Amino acid sequence: MATTTKTAAKKTADAATKVASEIDTEIKAVEMPDVMSFSSAADWAESAKEQFETMMSSFTGNFDDMRTQAENLAETAQARMKRVQDHAAKTNACLMEAAQEEMTSAVQFASDLGKAKTFADALSVQQSYWTKVLENRMAHARTLTESSVETARETMTPMETPFANMKAFEKFFAFPAKA
Repeated sequence: MATTTKTAAKKTADAATKVASEIDTEIKAVEMPDVMSFSSAADWAESAKEQFETMMSSFTGNFDDMRTQAENLAETAQARMKRVQDHAAKTNACLMEAAQEEMTSAVQFASDLGKAKTFADALSVQQSYWTKVLENRMAHARTLTESSVETARETMTPMETPFANMKAFEKFFAFPAKA
């Protein structure tokens, strides 16, 4: 019985050895892809260096473009803000002038009202004053509206943001194009 067990164990060991050698042969036959096969550490270092240089050159080129576009965008915004500031100063001067005209007109109205001899003269002075005040206010409102519309057209054009079109990673990460 002991001999039978030894013989069976020997046959099992021989079969296992044969299967293991076949598996080793198959593993050796499978080739590693080119990306993962480096013959030496120098090849690996060279590949890593090339990949790093590709990445840095793509980032550097795009960074310069983005910086130029950002500077142009800042200059445009600054020019627009200058126009808005000029418009605000002009509007302020116009409002101050209108207030001075109205105050002068009110003083003149009080003087003319004091000189009125009859009730009909007082009504005539009052009608003249209010007509003049309303006409002046309408003229100033029209001027301010036209000026504001002009300034808005100049300064509120949409900002172009070409940053969305930048392909900062295009060289480094080559993704397939959408179909």
